[in-house]
Amino acid sequence: MTTSAAVLRERIARHGLITRPSPSVVRAVALTTAIQAQEPHASRLGIRVRHATSTDAGVLADIATKRLVRTWLMRGTIHLVDAADVRWLVRLVGPAISRKYRTRWRQIGLSDDVLDASVAALPGILAGRPLTRPEIRDALAERGVVIDSPDTQAHTHALVHASTLGLVCRGPERGREATFTLLGDWVPDAPAGPSGDDALAELARRYFAAFSPATPADFTAWSGLPSTRAIELIGDELSAVEVGGRPGFRLGEVEPVRGVCLLPAFDNYLIGYRDRDAILPAAQRPRIYNGGMIHPAVLHDGRVIGSWALDRTKGHVRVSPFETLRPAVRRGVEAEIADLERFLGRELTFDLAAAG
Repeated sequence: MTTSAAVLRERIARHGLITRPSPSVVRAVALTTAIQAQEPHASRLGIRVRHATSTDAGVLADIATKRLVRTWLMRGTIHLVDAADVRWLVRLVGPAISRKYRTRWRQIGLSDDVLDASVAALPGILAGRPLTRPEIRDALAERGVVIDSPDTQAHTHALVHASTLGLVCRGPERGREATFTLLGDWVPDAPAGPSGDDALAELARRYFAAFSPATPADFTAWSGLPSTRAIELIGDELSAVEVGGRPGFRLGEVEPVRGVCLLPAFDNYLIGYRDRDAILPAAQRPRIYNGGMIHPAVLHDGRVIGSWALDRTKGHVRVSPFETLRPAVRRGVEAEIADLERFLGRELTFDLAAAG
């Protein structure tokens, strides 16, 4: 039997959230396999909470120098991933993404013929030049690939499909616009990595190393893949443990930790479990989990005790606790804001809303 408090303290140690053990930006990304990155700024803050000396500028430099890749991975969402891991992860999760979206693609006019034509045209369109969605749309039309759909996301989904084949990934940001490029142009020397069962075993191994104690359902909720075969492949590496009254596993041993952390939106700690009761009671869950949005959270000993928001224009942080903060916890929050200042390279103002 493992208590909820012990589970959470072990998990935050594995996520690196208090000790921040990662020696580099790339290793901080790889610690949890990849970092969800549909919000680029939030993904960089996800590196801050795992790497003690990272800076926003340093993360951007690692992206610009192509040590990191942004593409669609687990559950069909954009992730930031180590370039050394991108090819095997795409091969592993790409088919699941295609199955997830296949019905919708057909509904919005992306028939198999249209998708095949897009894939055939994209290498010539993107060769040596990252382009925005509108530019890709126009170039496809010039080549006779017209995606006639009332859905404004249809062209994006054509790119999602191409990404599942390892053809494209996100390129450099152009102002506020995303660009897309050929994966082979972005990281031409990226290794192939494991495949088949070896790849599935590696993903399961990384998940339980970074997220356990966790259940098979937790693995599926995070990865979007069935758990039975994945767990079977690494069964001799796992130890059985009860998690929230359900059978679960851990991989190896870690020393639990305690402390305060300001998690960014969509952080892996908030996403990586199906059962979130220990992290945040159901009554308060809509304050963090709101539709498709997962808001930034104040974490204490692995439990969500509030939300926070950064106004980047004004340089202001507002913390909204769900309960009265003890002096030691408030000092932890203030230390986190000071580290945000270090990470961003700018001064921030701060206010604490009334608890409730």
